This record gives sequence, structure tokens and C-alpha cells, in this order.
Amino acid sequence: MSAIGDRVTGAEHGHLPRSQHRPESWVGIVDDDASLRTALARALRVSGFRVEAFASAEEFLRRDVAGKPDCIVLDIHLGGLSGFDLQDLLAAEGAAPPIIFITAHDDMLAQRSRSHAACGYLRKPFDTDALLTLLRQCVPASK
Repeated sequence: MSAIGDRVTGAEHGHLPRSQHRPESWVGIVDDDASLRTALARALRVSGFRVEAFASAEEFLRRDVAGKPDCIVLDIHLGGLSGFDLQDLLAAEGAAPPIIFITAHDDMLAQRSRSHAACGYLRKPFDTDALLTLLRQCVPASK
């Protein structure tokens, strides 16, 4: 198993090759920790995902990226709006994709993430295999 920051490949994890993803599909990463955001983006790209990364919920809302994400890997504790706030805003617009919440904080947040209809929840530090498994469950396969 590989921890975030280690090099991973899609073949090691049984992930769909890049050619099997829909070309317009992408996964959003929203985390205020630049090193984690970079490591997650690198790991997901190596595994065949198109990734767009954002430092805040506000930056995500102002994004200039075509289409809507197939899934968002979303930190709960951000500098401004929280991950829960972002999910609530997206849901109110009818545009909430599946969300995998990530956090370094207590287990009460796991309960809250479930009540927010999250696709998944991971406590930092987490294993890239666990994230890839959740993404395979949350991201629709190619049509």
C-alpha cells in the first residue's frame, strides 16, 4: 500500500486505464494544504484521473473549468467556507457531485460526513489505495 506522497500506478491498484475514463470527466481536490493537494493530484493523475485542484471552497466556486466534477475530494476544515458549507451550496444549486470528505480531525466529523450524504470519508493521514478504492466506487465509468 502507498501512503500519500508515494509514487503509485494505476496498474498496481487495478484502476481503469486513462483511456476508459470519459474525456470530460474530472475529479476536484479541495484542500488548503498545498503539499497534500499536490500529492493527491499527482497520485490521481498517475492512476488515470483528470484532476483539478483548488486551495479553498471559494476558489472551487470561482473555477474556470469546463463541466462539473464527477467527484470532489474535499477537506472539511478550510480557511473560509468549510467542506460542509461547500457541499451545502452545491446541493442547493442541484449540482452536488459525489464527495469524499477528508480530515485530520476527530471521529465526530465522520458521523457528520455520513449525514451529509458523503460518498466516503477518510481520516488523514490515509492510504492512497483507500482513496482510489472510494473513487472507483464514486466516479462513473466510461459510457
